[in-house]
Amino acid sequence: MPLNRLTAISAAAAIATVLSGCAHTGDIGPGDLKPRSLSQAQRPALAGVSQAGRPTVALVLGGGGLRGFAHIGVIRAMEEAGIQPDIVVGTSAGAVVGAAYASGMTSGQIETTARNIKLSSLIDLTWAPGGFMRGNNLAKWVDTVTASVPIEQFPVRFAAVATDMGSETPVLIDSGAAGRAIQASAAVPGATVPVPYEHGHLIDGGVTSLVPVRAARAMGADVVIAVDIYCKGPRSDGMSVPGVVSRVMRTQSCLLAAPEMAEADVLIAPAVSVSGMSAKDEQDLAVLAGYEAARAALARFMADPARTEAQARMRSLSPAPDRRVASGRVSRP
Repeated sequence: MPLNRLTAISAAAAIATVLSGCAHTGDIGPGDLKPRSLSQAQRPALAGVSQAGRPTVALVLGGGGLRGFAHIGVIRAMEEAGIQPDIVVGTSAGAVVGAAYASGMTSGQIETTARNIKLSSLIDLTWAPGGFMRGNNLAKWVDTVTASVPIEQFPVRFAAVATDMGSETPVLIDSGAAGRAIQASAAVPGATVPVPYEHGHLIDGGVTSLVPVRAARAMGADVVIAVDIYCKGPRSDGMSVPGVVSRVMRTQSCLLAAPEMAEADVLIAPAVSVSGMSAKDEQDLAVLAGYEAARAALARFMADPARTEAQARMRSLSPAPDRRVASGRVSRP
């Protein structure tokens, strides 16, 4: 869970507190969250071939706060290449973008939606134990973006990855309301109140699975295209307290994530940094960096003679089917 995201949220929350005062938003019940462990979700690929007659391909989008604009560029590059994933899995910011994409939106629509959101509208302050924000506003916004369609009815299989506080392990949420799933996946420890479910509480998936490659494998993927938007970005310099803490958290997170990221067939790792929602130039650069990194990583993968089998699988991908707009939303035939 990147420190700059927590810092931005804290600053925004402080401003909102001054302007409007702290308001308790009420407790959240367990709702319909049904997180599953990776072993419970295990679904082996059928001889590496999906029902469409080609390999089951997963797009895995990692956490990283506002760096998530880079995910939009990655999706754009995949659209141009005619690669349409059968599975989309995301952690935190990656879960937000992933849910929008799996629900049927194009990269362009996601970018427009992301640029129009006001960060202050997602802040809902509380005096509850465990954090100073509920995350309800984020959940409502995600449900609006995905037209309140349950995850299991998305045109592309989707799962958000969160961390179970009891077992201290990653879990995936692949059914129910998308908003609640993303609320859990993006529940920043210390800032957002842990999200309850029947058997415990959930927090940010980046704590245990920053780039959830293993969750995609558990769902049956045999070709995984993973995106890391955090570990290759600029590091904090200097010896200030925030700078030192940021560097330590980054080191810990990336050391933990490295073995899992290494299991991806294609790893896309753009170097991006976005300081805030008002930093439009940085957002543009992040989208472009994701796009260029995706094109380069896919090209390197296809040119690597050591990956003959996986290359064959990638070459067997059929072009993405035409999308059509229905009632203002994008759907797949």
